[in-house]
Amino acid sequence: MKKKIFLVIAILIVGILSGLLLFKYVLYDKYKIPKGAKIDIINSKFEVYSESKNLYDIIGDNNIEILTEDEALDLETVGEHKKTIQYKYNGVRKYLFDVKYEVEDNIKPIFIKEPTSSVSFYVNESSQQDIQKLEEKISYADNYDISPRLIVEGNVDFSVLGTYTLYYTIKDSSGNETSKTMNVIIKERQVDNGNKSEIEEPKKEEEKEEKNTFAKHIENYKTEETMVGIDVSKWQGEIDFDKLKDAGAEFVIMRLGVMKDKDSEVEIDNTFEKNYENAKKVGLKVGIYVYSEANNVDTAISNAQFIINILNGEKLDFPVVFDWESWAYFNRMQMNLYMLNKMYDAFSNTMKNAGYESMLYGSEYYLNNVWMDLKDYTIWVAKYSSKEPKIENGNKILMWQNSCTGKIEGIDEEVDLDIYYID
Repeated sequence: MKKKIFLVIAILIVGILSGLLLFKYVLYDKYKIPKGAKIDIINSKFEVYSESKNLYDIIGDNNIEILTEDEALDLETVGEHKKTIQYKYNGVRKYLFDVKYEVEDNIKPIFIKEPTSSVSFYVNESSQQDIQKLEEKISYADNYDISPRLIVEGNVDFSVLGTYTLYYTIKDSSGNETSKTMNVIIKERQVDNGNKSEIEEPKKEEEKEEKNTFAKHIENYKTEETMVGIDVSKWQGEIDFDKLKDAGAEFVIMRLGVMKDKDSEVEIDNTFEKNYENAKKVGLKVGIYVYSEANNVDTAISNAQFIINILNGEKLDFPVVFDWESWAYFNRMQMNLYMLNKMYDAFSNTMKNAGYESMLYGSEYYLNNVWMDLKDYTIWVAKYSSKEPKIENGNKILMWQNSCTGKIEGIDEEVDLDIYYID
């Protein structure tokens, strides 16, 4: 009898303990914040694509132990987010908590190519098609949306004299917008009635520009801190590299590959191999670039891999250049401005893993006004002027392309002229 009572008591004790354990580790409300624990949310709103953040940037004065390994926040998607964390407080029991945060887009879209501020047509000689031709040249972009909307308001009566205003607004999905106007002037065509004052004077012959020779380039830009050279592609045709060297060129940057559009594969420039061999033979320093129309990271990586395969370990004298210039039709590229940086970063990292440094090519205007973040990029900047370029956020300018109409012995066609800044 005593054995049965002992057995019953033992079963009851095991049952109670099991029940307690079941409650403690299974049925207990894991979302209930234990007494004394602090989970203060100090920041719950972030700008899209802002600097990388993690859970510890959101949870402030806390005395809990966060167990969640994935601490990164998604700051690349606009909207409300929830991240469930697991934590411990004063013991072995594990609790759960939903960290909620919001990602916002407060940056206005931009016009890359704006509507012309004013345009004139003769009464009864034009139509809406003429306006549409101008509108086709407008390009625009957003930091986040890949397809912001262009809204056009206003009408033009091509049969009535006067000035009409058209309103162009780019609007993104977060409601940010940028507007420009275009004045359309409908005027009467002047008729020559014999009055000399109404007849246009013959245009004066324009003064011929001084030839932009390489000798002049040397005179103006060659110092102990610089080298002078050119960049070439198939458009320069047959090149006599001995004459280039004799003319004073110290280096040549040549196009290795080119994309015809965003949907095509990169192809080798059909003059590259011959140009490379002949330039090295005469002792010129050599660099290469790829003309890319990539609109995603994978294509940018394939651009880099194409270069790596062609070079096959060949050493270069300059960083490999990523040349992206599809600004005229950016709004048809199905990408946002942030993706430019993502593409270049992917290109650069791929080149670096293969042992090559990289450099970004662009005009001073686009580098300063369109690229979102130049980070620590090495820059080859185009500015056709005698005034040195400046990149507003102080990025390192390694090369300056200061002309596209240069003349040098050894090349019949016009050529780009470049200055390299020696470290």
